[in-house]
Amino acid sequence: MDIKVRDVDVVSVKKIDQEAKKKGLSRNEFLKRHLDKFAQYDVFKEERNEFEKLWKENTKVMEEFLEAQINLYKKIERFEAIVLLLMDVDEEEVNERLAIVGLGSDRDNE
Repeated sequence: MDIKVRDVDVVSVKKIDQEAKKKGLSRNEFLKRHLDKFAQYDVFKEERNEFEKLWKENTKVMEEFLEAQINLYKKIERFEAIVLLLMDVDEEEVNERLAIVGLGSDRDNE
């Protein structure tokens, strides 16, 4: 599609021609590229905003997953301690194992 622009200031045209020459482009190609960039800027901005939104959501989900894994690990450690108690392992050894993982005994938490 063609676009015609009239009554452009002489200084502006000279500046456009200088910049086009620096880049080894014709005036038409130089202006065409700038118009294309201008038209695509909003699309880029929207995509970037969507990416940032998804990044934040993903980070939140990963943090929640990590918290769930930590809680699961603690429950497994408690379960292991109960099993050791049922197997008649010394209670002191069970408490030591719980202390290692930062859980302490159930009586200590009450």
